[in-house]
Amino acid sequence: METLFDTKVCHTATLIAGLAALGFAGTTRAATTPTVSEFINAANCEYLVNAVPAGMRPFMSDGEPVTITDKADGVVAAVFVSAENQIIIAYQGTTGGQNLALDPVAAAAQFITDIGIFLDDTAKKGITPVAYRTALNFAQTVVTLATAQGFPASNVFVTGHSLGGIEAEYVSQQTGLGGLSLEATGLATKATAAATGTNFVNLVTDGDPVGNFSSDIPAEQPFAPAFVAQGGKAPHYGPIVLLGNAAAQTTLSRTVANIGNPFDAPSILLNLTDLVLEYHLIGVQAHDAGVTLNPYSAQEDNSGNLNGPVFNIAALDIPGLIEQAAAAGKLIQS
Repeated sequence: METLFDTKVCHTATLIAGLAALGFAGTTRAATTPTVSEFINAANCEYLVNAVPAGMRPFMSDGEPVTITDKADGVVAAVFVSAENQIIIAYQGTTGGQNLALDPVAAAAQFITDIGIFLDDTAKKGITPVAYRTALNFAQTVVTLATAQGFPASNVFVTGHSLGGIEAEYVSQQTGLGGLSLEATGLATKATAAATGTNFVNLVTDGDPVGNFSSDIPAEQPFAPAFVAQGGKAPHYGPIVLLGNAAAQTTLSRTVANIGNPFDAPSILLNLTDLVLEYHLIGVQAHDAGVTLNPYSAQEDNSGNLNGPVFNIAALDIPGLIEQAAAAGKLIQS
């Protein structure tokens, strides 16, 4: 697939104004959105080669699928149209899954971006990773192409897992587009934020070192930025829905408790790696959310701890997800 990407097509201010005119950005009750299942399946397809979620189709322009592969900063994304004619921009997570062998250069760039995100979330003067701006520019382009084809801007959403989820989180923060992230870290507060995050939700699995790396979840300090309820230096953008078993959160907290002791560093790193492999992979979130992945890959989707409790949210849209998570005591407002 070729990249259709023109950073000159659309500007943030125009996008924000269009969304505000539609009453979309910053509202407490979004219009009907894609379901949790549709978001997770779109994010999962970014780890599979040339995959399209069941029941969806690629978003096209001039006869070509609208995609991006930026080898310089590792931003990779595809765009899908659901059966309800809602557009989902799905950003790829680190390594690219099955795409690693096909594009190791992009995967290497993604690892470098991960380091930049860590510095952005923890440094006193963070520097916004270039990948954030690339992801934002691509979303702006998609909105312009979509509206030209008759899709309302309010029908464009973002999603992604891990690094892809962080990029989706940033794009939503800057534009007000709705969406859902999987295992995204917190996001250093940006003065350019355009909306409040009420139409964007983060799914975080208990015990995952990546999703819990934030200032609004008391799990990974002192490794993560200092905990501040509903805030701090690097909170998630939008509310958080917790998945999995709370006992794993205790294991994570105990693992990082001695992070400042250099003698414990090798064992801590090994234990954190084990927790990533156990709780971070996208098949774990799909299982714990009651989502059936289609297409499904045994290689990508059958790894990690698939024995956690199931919170049946697959068929819910974003407002329904927030409501049910609040009722179940699984919602953290950020």
